[in-house]
Amino acid sequence: PLPAPRSPAAACPMVARRELLGAALVLLIQSTRVDSESCAEFNFCNGHGTCVQATSTCTCFEGWGAATDLMTMRAPDCSMRTCPAGLAWGDIAASATNAHALAECSNRGICDFGTGECKCFAGFTGAACQRTECPNDCSGHGKCLSMRQIAALDDSLPLTNGTFEYDGDEDASTWDQDKLFGCVCDSSWDVGLRAGQRQQPEYFGHDCSLRHCPSGDDPRTFVDETDCSNVTAPGGFAAGKQGNLCHVDCSNRGNCDYHTGLCKCFTGYYGRACGSTSALAD
Repeated sequence: PLPAPRSPAAACPMVARRELLGAALVLLIQSTRVDSESCAEFNFCNGHGTCVQATSTCTCFEGWGAATDLMTMRAPDCSMRTCPAGLAWGDIAASATNAHALAECSNRGICDFGTGECKCFAGFTGAACQRTECPNDCSGHGKCLSMRQIAALDDSLPLTNGTFEYDGDEDASTWDQDKLFGCVCDSSWDVGLRAGQRQQPEYFGHDCSLRHCPSGDDPRTFVDETDCSNVTAPGGFAAGKQGNLCHVDCSNRGNCDYHTGLCKCFTGYYGRACGSTSALAD
């Protein structure tokens, strides 16, 4: 019998090699197309989005660069996290009565896109840098409160004959009601304009770091300096009612050390408030 005919590839090794290379190229092209359609070049959206195969692009989840996320920049592979947003401290007004739109880190911090946390500028705090810090955290002698909270207190300075509401229009006139914070200093006595209350708190200063000394009536005068009836309180908004008290450091007969709250009495005067006299007094 005659031998079976050999194929061209078997007859020529070069033809066989070309066929193998061609098949490998087809497989490579098909593999590349599959990877492209599954966003392989974007590391498959890093697990934080879905791949649009028709365009081989990522649609990121919320918090990772979604279209609804407020971000100053986005990563096409959904690898950057979103930072919290707050009312902008400064921006371009939308109208004569409307401004302070939501902004990344409230425009007072830098977003760490790796952690999704704001790194606030000095003096600002909060997850979105949305509020001010109180100076020295009120030195441990006061409460750090917002403007809205302070307005509702009757012992916050400057004293008035009533309380106020500073809220209700956060998109316009009271946009900063929960953004600006300040110290309301502690006191071992009641502060206010009513009878028995004093017009000044024990601790004072913007950071509540200073302390008043004991108060008393000046022993060398014929009037009672501690009587603040009808006396206008510091700030000029209201006067004390009958029986209201003024605070007179060291009875005006000594120097007050406002860091310790202790009196250093003048010669001839003694006592916690320097209200007693001795033979050495002039």
